[in-house]
Amino acid sequence: MILLTSGYKSDRGLLRENNEDSFFVNDKVGVYIVADGMGGHNGGEIASTIAVNALGKILSQHLEVKKDKDIHKITQKALQATNEEIILKKKRHLELTNMGTTIVFSVFFKSIFYFSHLGDSRAYLYRKEGKLIQLTSDDSLVMEMVKHGMLSENEARTHSLKHIVTKYLGANNFVMPEIQQCHIREGDCMILCSDGLTNLLGDEEILSTVKKNISEGPQSVCNTLVDIANNKGGDDNITVILIQNKEGI
Repeated sequence: MILLTSGYKSDRGLLRENNEDSFFVNDKVGVYIVADGMGGHNGGEIASTIAVNALGKILSQHLEVKKDKDIHKITQKALQATNEEIILKKKRHLELTNMGTTIVFSVFFKSIFYFSHLGDSRAYLYRKEGKLIQLTSDDSLVMEMVKHGMLSENEARTHSLKHIVTKYLGANNFVMPEIQQCHIREGDCMILCSDGLTNLLGDEEILSTVKKNISEGPQSVCNTLVDIANNKGGDDNITVILIQNKEGI
């Protein structure tokens, strides 16, 4: 039997006045979400809050009844409804016209993690034998430049335009993201995080931190990752969720 346990932490960081990241955790049905808002005038905080609340509620309600389900169809409908809710909020409040949010989420169903994202919030898979796999590719201007050979990945990490995302929730020209899936084995972990973490920690440092701390549980890993990001400057909000399959442990 699969037994999921999770840890999570969201931190304002050292330089931002407020935390525009939001997250949602429902271990009972297996729904996990991280959102990183943008837009000014508190718009980012509002957009990310709407996103995690709306998407989390819709997905949880559909998954509470355990039976065969079309997860792809459920998640697509949930994303569409969430995008429409953010757009409606923008129409009613002109000061929020520019708000939107990245999103990365995972749904666990029948031993499979279904996941998707918009923007530069990421999903990783940690294999218990000590391997970290980035599951998502950032929807960002610099990543487009990397794909077209205009930048190297190292150059993209510090580029002045790295904050510009090309896809997000709250867009009038909403593009439905691909719903992907991966099987999780005993001891494996799924990691969801905002770019406040990955802008400061490379994959090798994330991997070594998980390896060193996972024996103390998912919460220890999340706490340590956020602490390291703050020690490196904490120039953005930082949010991380780690979900571990503890079957057989």
